[in-house]
Formats: sequence, structure tokens, C-alpha cells
Amino acid sequence: MDGLRLTKGISGFDAAHLIEQDMRMFQSMVYHLVTSEQRAKVRRFIDQAPFVYMQAVIEIDRETLTILHHRLMPYIAFAKQEESSFTFLSKPHLHKYFPMRKCLEAETLTTLLTKDEALHSLSATEWKYVSYFNSQTIGDVMFNGWD
Repeated sequence: MDGLRLTKGISGFDAAHLIEQDMRMFQSMVYHLVTSEQRAKVRRFIDQAPFVYMQAVIEIDRETLTILHHRLMPYIAFAKQEESSFTFLSKPHLHKYFPMRKCLEAETLTTLLTKDEALHSLSATEWKYVSYFNSQTIGDVMFNGWD
């Protein structure tokens, strides 16, 4: 599985060149998922400005699942939320509900962030936050809680 290249601004910092994704489109994709899957319902949507992602909290197969949509890139991740962090999950059977989006696998998101500036084109500010907040993985940077 090839690694994901983090581009400048993906952390939400130095991101003036990136275009905000459409939350309403994300909501309709999530509603399509819960009406199509058995025993699924939407608990809530969370769209908090400082964060670089939007969340849909759903219940599916008696489990609570958080679906994350990156605010600036067409990326989707599935996770279980614990306190202030996410445990990323792979849910390949749910990818079909998110057309025109790239659904990321847990394996990609939990890849250790090697300080490889040749691979990742993060800005100097972003690398500074990576160190400061001790972000370990690709998922930590993409779906960060930095403030």
C-alpha cells in the first residue's frame, strides 16, 4: 500500500490556497449511508471552526462510529473517538457512500510520520506544530486537534 503524501496546508495551517469542502454534501452522503444500511442512524454532526475536519457521529450495528471529512481535502476517515483522540478504522464496505472522496484506510492513517520532507511538503509552521504537539502519524496531522 503506497503512503499518503501530506501536502502543505493539510493540517489547516498555511492553507490559504486550499478550497473548503462542502459540509452539506457530506451530510447528504451520511444520510444516504444511514438510510441504506441496516440498523444505522445519525447521532449528530459536529462542524467546529478551528478543526480541520467535520464529523458525523453515527450508530451502525450497535456501535458508535465517527466519520471524519477533511475540511480542505476530499478525504474521509472512519474512527472510534476516545477522549480527545481518534482510533482510525478501516470500513471498506462504507466507501461506496462517499463518491468523489478518498476513503482512507486505518493502515494509511496510522503510518508513522517519518520526518521526510522530500515526501511530505508541509510548511515550516506545520513541521513546528508536528514537533510541538508530538504528532506521530499521518492521521495525527490530517485530523489534528492543534489550536
